[in-house]
Amino acid sequence: MSVDAGRGQCRLCGLDAGGEEFCCPGCQNVYAILEESGALASGADPRDTDLFRRSLEMGLVARRPAAAAAARPPAEETRESVLHVTGMWCAACAWLIERALLSENGVVAAEVMFASDLVRIRYDPRAVPPGRLRGRIERLGYGVAGDDGPATDASTRIRRDLLLRTGLAAFLWLNVMTLSLIFYVSYFETVSERVRGLMPFVLMALTAPAILYSGWPVLRIAALGLREGVLRMESLLALGILAAFGYSSAEAFRGGRHFYFDTACALITMVLAGKLIEAGAKARTTRAVALLHQMMPRKARVLAGGRERFLAVEQLAPGARFLVKPGERIPADGVVEEGSSAVDESLLTGESAPRSRGPGDSVIGGSLAVSGALTVRATAAAGEGALAGMIRTVGRALASRASIEHTVDRVSRAFVPAVVLFSAAVLGFWLAAGAGAATALSNAICVLVVACPCALGIATPLALTAAIGTASRHGILVNHAAVLETTRRVGAVVFDKTGTVTEGEFRLLRVEPRAGVSAAEVVRIIASLESRSEHALARAVVEYADSLGLAREPVADFERIEGAGVTGVVGGRRAFAGNRRIAPGCPEPHDGGGTVVWCGWDGEVKASLVFGERIRPEAAETIRRLHGTGVETWIVSGDSEAVTRSVAEAVGIRHWRAEALPAAKIEVIDALRAEGKTVAMVGDGINDAPALAHADLGIAMSTGTALAMQAAPMVLMAPKLDRIPLAFDLAHRTLRVIRLNLFWAFLYNILGITLAAAGLLNPILATGAMTASGITVVGLSLQLGRARLGAAESSAEAALGEPAAPARRPSTT
Repeated sequence: MSVDAGRGQCRLCGLDAGGEEFCCPGCQNVYAILEESGALASGADPRDTDLFRRSLEMGLVARRPAAAAAARPPAEETRESVLHVTGMWCAACAWLIERALLSENGVVAAEVMFASDLVRIRYDPRAVPPGRLRGRIERLGYGVAGDDGPATDASTRIRRDLLLRTGLAAFLWLNVMTLSLIFYVSYFETVSERVRGLMPFVLMALTAPAILYSGWPVLRIAALGLREGVLRMESLLALGILAAFGYSSAEAFRGGRHFYFDTACALITMVLAGKLIEAGAKARTTRAVALLHQMMPRKARVLAGGRERFLAVEQLAPGARFLVKPGERIPADGVVEEGSSAVDESLLTGESAPRSRGPGDSVIGGSLAVSGALTVRATAAAGEGALAGMIRTVGRALASRASIEHTVDRVSRAFVPAVVLFSAAVLGFWLAAGAGAATALSNAICVLVVACPCALGIATPLALTAAIGTASRHGILVNHAAVLETTRRVGAVVFDKTGTVTEGEFRLLRVEPRAGVSAAEVVRIIASLESRSEHALARAVVEYADSLGLAREPVADFERIEGAGVTGVVGGRRAFAGNRRIAPGCPEPHDGGGTVVWCGWDGEVKASLVFGERIRPEAAETIRRLHGTGVETWIVSGDSEAVTRSVAEAVGIRHWRAEALPAAKIEVIDALRAEGKTVAMVGDGINDAPALAHADLGIAMSTGTALAMQAAPMVLMAPKLDRIPLAFDLAHRTLRVIRLNLFWAFLYNILGITLAAAGLLNPILATGAMTASGITVVGLSLQLGRARLGAAESSAEAALGEPAAPARRPSTT
């Protein structure tokens, strides 16, 4: 049986069927299947059947809005796509596209970022193919340039087209203004009636191409908005332009004396000039992402069978060997097998100094081989490497919107209909006051034009886009615009120790020989012994001996004693190295925050070796700067109390917690939150991932694990802690710029509407004021794009070079 549907309702889903039995073919087919299968024979409600629910999920039948929301698939069943859209003129365009996409069955979420021309869509691939999403956007009158990055060529073509339209409009405006002088001269000199009667039609002929060609983008977008039932910013401009042209044309045929052809041309010219400036600003703010795409090589010089051949990077598989010559970019992430070269990774990490890379070193796809040729074995496909991941992350961030942006969008959408109503009221008021149709229309047009909230619409997205681009240029990767909002509120930062505050590798800090023994002799003998061990402390001794150029001796009868150390015969002497179990009678190690190894030969302890993790050279300055801004700092580590306290005191951190399990980091974060603080967590390891995800702001080091970087919304592409104050500084600057942008945008609108309604503005001045407001917002936002985050730049640059020799070599006292 069918559902209890009223007259004109669908027998299956109950929606309005327009007098038919079914609202759509899907419902008709599903109902027929249910009927043939006997599922309806028992009187069951067809909407309770599995077939109906499955049909809803797949979009085969219609659904109510509530049902649509309930039927959305879980996140793991959806895909995400980022498209580059061309032809957006303002924030209202972004809202229209977003609204249209969300109306599509199968689209779970859609975010449109006007400032970067990117659209991020999450959808169910079973219900909607990607081609339908492109088609939906194109039916609105916009172009879709592709989903593989910024469409630089398409954007350039659009800017050139806009420049041509602006130039033609300006030329026609100049001519219309010049010829319009005849009407002003007629107040002082006699002008023949023939000239007076013919001139309005000449002006009309000159104005028509300005409107129909130069002004076509404005009129087209306004018409598309009306077709979708939306009043947009362009609607205000189109009303003003068409009202001026229509009234003037009517006056020309009536033989009137008041014409506003010059006003229509001025509106078009100034609006297009403002849009041209905005287009250039958008291109500059997204230049960082464009540079990342330019770093992606298109071909790889693959080595196979002793020969070189070129291969498209898309076909480069992990394990393939390829050659990179000086001046070429590395096509994929890999490990160097042969050769050495200085490698420039500046656009990825923000570090200006090239790094030396040789056999065994990892290299990043997109970096530049500066001084030598490298043979590299790929560890990841070109589309799966660090650069590709960075591009995707920055793209998602540019396509995301912060909460303040959503608020401004809601205000803008309510603002446009309110302005139209207010303009109509101004028209009625001046007509009722007896001012005449020309004056009333002029004042109404002024209200429409000066109130256009273009500056309001770009105030927030343009600033956020510029900030994200600046962050990526400084080696700070954010995955969502809201991260900048969170960053500026951070009141406490929790640091992991190993690999974050320290560099994560043991180094020999001090050699303390007994009397009569030289440090060099101790290091030579013990390094020879430890060369047979795989322990991290053994590697540190061997590396130090190699740095001194000490030759190693053969080792015989090597033995590893579990939990104690190692022994062996070196140069005829029985040498040993280990803890107090292998060297009984040695004094307790001093509480200096290091790991002590006792060593000697022939049954006598000859020296003690003190090991430790080297603290990052920029750590202390980073902590000092955070404290200077009122941010509280913590170290939480699983290491011993002595080591953790030593590292905390060395860098100036006042609060620390040692011997902590991963859950303890979450406990510290919760305790700080209970004090009302917004908490950031900085880490790099797998055990840091829960805390990074739990904190208000997770910050991962790029040298850390993939899990840590996935859990953190901010990644430091260069393993430098001084990027953290830079990120905080950028977040505060961004907030200041957004506030200034909104202040100027609202101020222009409030003052402009007031003056226009009072009849103190003419349409040309109103257009100039509207354009000036947009230029002001653009100029303020571009300051972020040019920002060098200067106060920290000197310390950041100082941290880029190699550490000083005393820091690298231990003392041999």
